[in-house]
Amino acid sequence: MKRYWYFASTLPFFPFGSSPPFSAQEFDALCERFVDKRDRELIKTAEAVVRGEYKEKIEKSPFLRAFFKWERGTRNALAVLRARALKWDPEPWIRPGSTDADALQAAQAIHSASDPLQAELTFERERWNAVERLSPLSPFEIDSIIGYKIKLLIATRCISFQRERGAEGFRVFYQDIIDAAADVTNSALDTGVAT
Repeated sequence: MKRYWYFASTLPFFPFGSSPPFSAQEFDALCERFVDKRDRELIKTAEAVVRGEYKEKIEKSPFLRAFFKWERGTRNALAVLRARALKWDPEPWIRPGSTDADALQAAQAIHSASDPLQAELTFERERWNAVERLSPLSPFEIDSIIGYKIKLLIATRCISFQRERGAEGFRVFYQDIIDAAADVTNSALDTGVAT
Protein backbone atom coordinates (compact mmCIF):
# COMPACT_ATOMS: atom_id res chain seq x y z
CA MET A 1 0.00 0.00 0.00
CA LYS A 2 1.31 3.39 -0.99
CA ARG A 3 2.21 5.86 1.74
CA TYR A 4 1.80 9.62 1.45
CA TRP A 5 4.64 10.86 3.63
CA TYR A 6 4.75 14.47 2.44
CA PHE A 7 1.04 15.05 1.92
CA ALA A 8 -0.03 13.58 5.26
CA SER A 9 2.60 15.57 7.14
CA THR A 10 1.27 18.85 5.68
CA LEU A 11 -2.32 18.31 6.85
CA PRO A 12 -3.02 20.54 9.85
CA PHE A 13 -4.52 19.10 13.03
CA PHE A 14 -7.92 20.39 14.11
CA PRO A 15 -10.01 19.15 17.04
CA PHE A 16 -13.73 18.39 17.05
CA GLY A 17 -15.79 21.57 17.36
CA SER A 18 -13.29 23.81 15.62
CA SER A 19 -13.56 25.25 12.15
CA PRO A 20 -11.93 23.10 9.49
CA PRO A 21 -8.58 24.41 8.22
CA PHE A 22 -9.95 24.36 4.67
CA SER A 23 -13.03 23.20 2.80
CA ALA A 24 -13.59 19.70 1.48
CA GLN A 25 -13.23 21.13 -2.04
CA GLU A 26 -9.85 22.65 -1.20
CA PHE A 27 -8.82 19.30 0.26
CA ASP A 28 -9.89 17.57 -2.97
CA ALA A 29 -7.74 20.04 -4.93
CA LEU A 30 -4.76 19.17 -2.75
CA CYS A 31 -5.44 15.48 -3.34
CA GLU A 32 -5.35 16.14 -7.10
CA ARG A 33 -1.74 17.22 -6.65
CA PHE A 34 -0.48 14.67 -4.16
CA VAL A 35 -2.62 11.50 -4.29
CA ASP A 36 -2.80 8.81 -6.97
CA LYS A 37 -6.01 8.71 -9.03
CA ARG A 38 -7.10 5.31 -7.66
CA ASP A 39 -6.70 6.56 -4.10
CA ARG A 40 -8.51 9.83 -4.91
CA GLU A 41 -11.52 7.75 -5.94
CA LEU A 42 -11.48 6.11 -2.51
CA ILE A 43 -11.28 9.52 -0.85
CA LYS A 44 -14.27 10.68 -2.91
CA THR A 45 -16.21 7.59 -1.77
CA ALA A 46 -15.98 8.91 1.81
CA GLU A 47 -18.67 11.47 0.95
CA ALA A 48 -21.14 8.70 0.09
CA VAL A 49 -20.27 6.77 3.25
CA VAL A 50 -21.01 9.82 5.41
CA ARG A 51 -24.42 10.05 3.71
CA GLY A 52 -24.99 6.38 4.60
CA GLU A 53 -24.75 5.17 1.00
CA TYR A 54 -23.02 1.93 0.10
CA LYS A 55 -20.56 2.04 -2.79
CA GLU A 56 -18.64 -1.01 -3.99
CA LYS A 57 -15.33 0.89 -3.71
CA ILE A 58 -15.75 0.77 0.06
CA GLU A 59 -14.50 -2.81 -0.07
CA LYS A 60 -11.05 -1.59 -1.19
CA SER A 61 -10.46 0.22 2.09
CA PRO A 62 -10.46 -1.57 5.46
CA PHE A 63 -11.15 1.76 7.18
CA LEU A 64 -14.10 2.69 4.91
CA ARG A 65 -15.54 -0.80 5.30
CA ALA A 66 -15.37 -0.56 9.11
CA PHE A 67 -16.66 3.02 9.19
CA PHE A 68 -19.58 2.18 6.88
CA LYS A 69 -20.47 -0.79 9.09
CA TRP A 70 -20.42 1.51 12.13
CA GLU A 71 -22.41 4.24 10.32
CA ARG A 72 -25.09 1.81 9.07
CA GLY A 73 -25.30 0.11 12.47
CA THR A 74 -25.70 3.44 14.24
CA ARG A 75 -28.41 4.58 11.84
CA ASN A 76 -30.26 1.27 12.21
CA ALA A 77 -30.06 1.34 16.01
CA LEU A 78 -31.25 4.95 16.02
CA ALA A 79 -34.19 4.01 13.76
CA VAL A 80 -35.17 1.26 16.20
CA LEU A 81 -34.92 3.59 19.22
CA ARG A 82 -36.96 6.33 17.57
CA ALA A 83 -39.59 3.92 16.24
CA ARG A 84 -40.01 2.30 19.67
CA ALA A 85 -40.44 5.73 21.27
CA LEU A 86 -43.26 6.43 18.80
CA LYS A 87 -44.64 2.88 19.06
CA TRP A 88 -44.03 2.29 15.35
CA ASP A 89 -42.62 -0.70 13.52
CA PRO A 90 -38.92 0.09 12.83
CA GLU A 91 -38.65 -2.39 9.95
CA PRO A 92 -39.29 0.08 7.08
CA TRP A 93 -36.29 2.17 8.18
CA ILE A 94 -33.80 -0.65 8.75
CA ARG A 95 -31.10 -1.15 6.12
CA PRO A 96 -29.02 -4.31 5.62
CA GLY A 97 -26.21 -4.52 8.14
CA SER A 98 -25.43 -5.43 11.70
CA THR A 99 -25.25 -3.28 14.81
CA ASP A 100 -22.28 -3.74 17.12
CA ALA A 101 -21.92 -2.45 20.68
CA ASP A 102 -20.17 0.77 19.58
CA ALA A 103 -22.95 1.61 17.12
CA LEU A 104 -25.65 0.88 19.69
CA GLN A 105 -23.90 3.03 22.30
CA ALA A 106 -23.62 5.90 19.79
CA ALA A 107 -27.29 5.60 18.85
CA GLN A 108 -28.31 5.69 22.51
CA ALA A 109 -26.25 8.85 23.08
CA ILE A 110 -27.82 10.51 20.03
CA HIS A 111 -31.34 9.44 20.99
CA SER A 112 -30.98 10.78 24.54
CA ALA A 113 -29.93 14.27 23.38
CA SER A 114 -32.05 17.07 24.82
CA ASP A 115 -33.08 18.66 21.51
CA PRO A 116 -32.63 18.15 17.74
CA LEU A 117 -29.54 20.37 17.54
CA GLN A 118 -27.86 18.48 20.37
CA ALA A 119 -28.79 15.20 18.67
CA GLU A 120 -27.11 16.33 15.45
CA LEU A 121 -24.01 17.52 17.30
CA THR A 122 -23.88 14.28 19.27
CA PHE A 123 -24.14 12.29 16.03
CA GLU A 124 -21.25 14.25 14.53
CA ARG A 125 -19.15 13.80 17.69
CA GLU A 126 -19.84 10.05 17.63
CA ARG A 127 -18.79 9.97 13.96
CA TRP A 128 -15.60 11.83 14.81
CA ASN A 129 -14.85 9.36 17.60
CA ALA A 130 -15.49 6.45 15.24
CA VAL A 131 -13.04 7.91 12.71
CA GLU A 132 -10.38 8.20 15.39
CA ARG A 133 -11.05 4.72 16.72
CA LEU A 134 -11.14 3.02 13.30
CA SER A 135 -8.38 4.93 11.48
CA PRO A 136 -5.00 3.26 11.06
CA LEU A 137 -2.27 4.25 13.48
CA SER A 138 -0.03 5.43 10.66
CA PRO A 139 -1.12 8.89 9.47
CA PHE A 140 0.62 8.30 6.13
CA GLU A 141 -1.71 5.55 4.87
CA ILE A 142 -4.55 6.30 2.48
CA ASP A 143 -7.10 5.16 5.06
CA SER A 144 -5.85 7.82 7.44
CA ILE A 145 -6.18 10.45 4.71
CA ILE A 146 -9.73 9.23 4.04
CA GLY A 147 -10.43 9.66 7.76
CA TYR A 148 -9.14 13.22 7.52
CA LYS A 149 -11.61 13.91 4.70
CA ILE A 150 -14.47 12.56 6.82
CA LYS A 151 -13.40 14.83 9.68
CA LEU A 152 -13.48 17.80 7.28
CA LEU A 153 -17.02 16.85 6.26
CA ILE A 154 -18.05 16.53 9.92
CA ALA A 155 -16.51 19.90 10.87
CA THR A 156 -18.14 21.59 7.87
CA ARG A 157 -21.53 20.21 8.83
CA CYS A 158 -21.12 21.28 12.45
CA ILE A 159 -20.35 24.89 11.59
CA SER A 160 -23.48 24.96 9.42
CA PHE A 161 -25.55 24.62 12.61
CA GLN A 162 -25.76 28.31 13.30
CA ARG A 163 -28.27 29.49 15.86
CA GLU A 164 -29.43 32.46 13.76
CA ARG A 165 -30.08 30.34 10.67
CA GLY A 166 -31.94 27.78 12.77
CA ALA A 167 -34.08 30.42 14.45
CA GLU A 168 -34.93 31.99 11.10
CA GLY A 169 -35.81 28.57 9.66
CA PHE A 170 -38.07 27.94 12.65
CA ARG A 171 -39.80 31.32 12.20
CA VAL A 172 -40.43 30.62 8.50
CA PHE A 173 -41.69 27.09 9.24
CA TYR A 174 -43.93 28.33 12.06
CA GLN A 175 -45.35 31.13 9.90
CA ASP A 176 -46.15 28.58 7.17
CA ILE A 177 -48.14 26.57 9.74
CA ILE A 178 -50.02 29.67 10.91
CA ASP A 179 -50.78 30.66 7.30
CA ALA A 180 -52.01 27.16 6.44
CA ALA A 181 -54.26 27.12 9.51
CA ALA A 182 -55.66 30.53 8.57
CA ASP A 183 -56.34 29.30 5.03
CA VAL A 184 -58.26 26.28 6.36
CA THR A 185 -60.27 28.45 8.75
CA ASN A 186 -61.07 31.01 6.05
CA SER A 187 -62.06 28.25 3.62
CA ALA A 188 -64.37 26.72 6.22
CA LEU A 189 -65.97 30.10 6.94
CA ASP A 190 -66.44 30.77 3.22
CA THR A 191 -68.26 27.47 2.72
CA GLY A 192 -70.24 27.81 5.92
CA VAL A 193 -68.68 24.75 7.52
CA ALA A 194 -67.97 25.16 11.22
CA THR A 195 -64.52 24.15 12.33
